[in-house]
Amino acid sequence: MSNVDILEGDLRTASTIIEWEFGDIIGHVGVRLPDGAGIAVKLLRVAQEDRDQDWLMHFDFDGNKLSGTGTVPGEAPIYTQIFKARPDVNSIVHAHAPMSIVLGLAGIPVSPVHFQSARFGGELPIFPMPSYVSEVADGDALAEALGDASGITINGHGIVTVGTSIDQACLNAIYMERTAKIQHAAMLVGFRGVSEEFQGMLLENRKKVAERGKDLGRPKTDHSDEWRYYARKIERGESWNRGFT
Repeated sequence: MSNVDILEGDLRTASTIIEWEFGDIIGHVGVRLPDGAGIAVKLLRVAQEDRDQDWLMHFDFDGNKLSGTGTVPGEAPIYTQIFKARPDVNSIVHAHAPMSIVLGLAGIPVSPVHFQSARFGGELPIFPMPSYVSEVADGDALAEALGDASGITINGHGIVTVGTSIDQACLNAIYMERTAKIQHAAMLVGFRGVSEEFQGMLLENRKKVAERGKDLGRPKTDHSDEWRYYARKIERGESWNRGFT
């Protein structure tokens, strides 16, 4: 199996995870192809399909289709421009995450307020306008607003998350939306944010867990525990019980 085959398999897994978690059939997951060969993007279940299609295509950094099924997403500049601006990023997710949108409309950033959201390191930015990122200038503006963060809310539209791998970008999207739901629920009972000391302790404890895994000699795997949990459910043909989502 080639590296591209492996990446395409991960795109399919990620698109299923995102659809399960967000209950939304519109969105896409992309990855930078090896050796500068372009970008591969897997669409979620698009409304236009009249049969079982994979809806996975490759396109270059100018948005020109190279191969695959379907047309290049209208929002291809999300991928082309962020990849150009962030050489550390290898994968991007765009999805319409409802509670992240709610907080964005209220001007409240998704923040590290619980253990899993410590992965963000700080507040995630909000892009102020409900932009449909279809032009290069839109993608450049989004990339600038994202900066070095791992995710951003496009106000009134959805979220974009990034990562060094498909696994990381996908899990960043999941935890961004879960964190938004936790913040919203907590605000209903009086929550007004956490202190810098609290956030610092979350980050420190996250590092401790990572170090403890090394100390215990846990085997290194190609994917996170969360990813492998989802992948096993998909392989077994199970449905997902969404839990706190």
